[in-house]
Amino acid sequence: MRYDAIVVGGGPAGATAALTLAKGGARVLLLERRRLPRYKPCGGCLSRRVERWLPFDPSVLIEERITGLTFTWRGRDAVEATFSEPVALMIWRNMFDQALCGRAVDAGAELQDGQTIRSARTSANHVEVEIAGRTVTADFLVGADGAYSVVARDLFPDRGQPGLAALDVELPLTRTGEAKLKGRVVLDVGHAPGGYGWAFPKGGVASVGVAVDRRSAKRVQSCLTAFLNSTGFQDRSAIRTTGALIPIHGNGVRSLHRGRALLVGDAARLVDPFLGEGIYYAIQSGQQAARTILTDGSRNGDLSSYQTAVSRTIIPELEAADRLSRAAHRAPWLWFQVLKRRRSVIDLYRKVLMGDAGYRWFEDQVWAGTPRPIVWLYGLWAGRGALRDRPQGLGSR
Repeated sequence: MRYDAIVVGGGPAGATAALTLAKGGARVLLLERRRLPRYKPCGGCLSRRVERWLPFDPSVLIEERITGLTFTWRGRDAVEATFSEPVALMIWRNMFDQALCGRAVDAGAELQDGQTIRSARTSANHVEVEIAGRTVTADFLVGADGAYSVVARDLFPDRGQPGLAALDVELPLTRTGEAKLKGRVVLDVGHAPGGYGWAFPKGGVASVGVAVDRRSAKRVQSCLTAFLNSTGFQDRSAIRTTGALIPIHGNGVRSLHRGRALLVGDAARLVDPFLGEGIYYAIQSGQQAARTILTDGSRNGDLSSYQTAVSRTIIPELEAADRLSRAAHRAPWLWFQVLKRRRSVIDLYRKVLMGDAGYRWFEDQVWAGTPRPIVWLYGLWAGRGALRDRPQGLGSR
């Protein structure tokens, strides 16, 4: 059987693409390497901005609603903020991804899980995917197979390297730990070079981890140990320890489109460099890829408008997040001082988490009220150049 589209990867990007394609009447094959539901290395923290993009009510999947943020410098000197409504939702990725794939199947997509993709090829009028001795053919291909994407490896040779190496440990929460993390996440700077540490509550379990610049990957275990020592978790008997690469934007491929193939989500390096969240942009890019195939693909086979759409809507936000990330991670102590002295910055970021504002707006607001010498240093660290090169109003008030 020849399909209209093959989607490789059953995560948020792939499941969303398959769902949107199936709803549009396409014959879709959704391929997932592991049997569903499968464990996925992920902190499981969804910013509320994701919610409006979901095809279902996530209430039944929520382990914890986050109404508080705690920022620390090397595990101490806490800066806390509490909000009147949740800014993030804690979920288990195995159940979340299965729910998304289930919606795609309900819409008419064919799901084949437990299928390892060996290679991908594209020609002028079709694409081919090799799966353990058999070849599947379709008109179009969506690569949604994550940081280790086979589609990107075979069809996009200009792909970049993942920017962060992460190590996460799941720990049982004691009563003290439950009280400390109830409805709250902890984000730490200072322990992880070029990155950050986190502690998330998930239904009696704490997800505690660090992400470091990949050049410091050999230090990730010692960074996690130092962070754990500073947080005071009493029970260190790990339920599970996992490592992963985080393909943040800024270390990605130059092209997301080649002939009849598109890249989405983590495979396209569309991960927020500031927060490390990938699901929000995964769902957006998955929808956009599917819409491009349904419209331009069915008309003339030219999918280049996908690159244009992503460059217009997603990339500018990720570039702003990347500038903020570079400034924060190259001078983490200075960034922490900004948070301490301008706690309104946290409330500004709440608007980003809620989806009420974007990173370009947040970037301008952060530096507008920050002393000019710090803003000048920010321009150097973030690659913005001199003050005259920054958008009007930045640092002027």
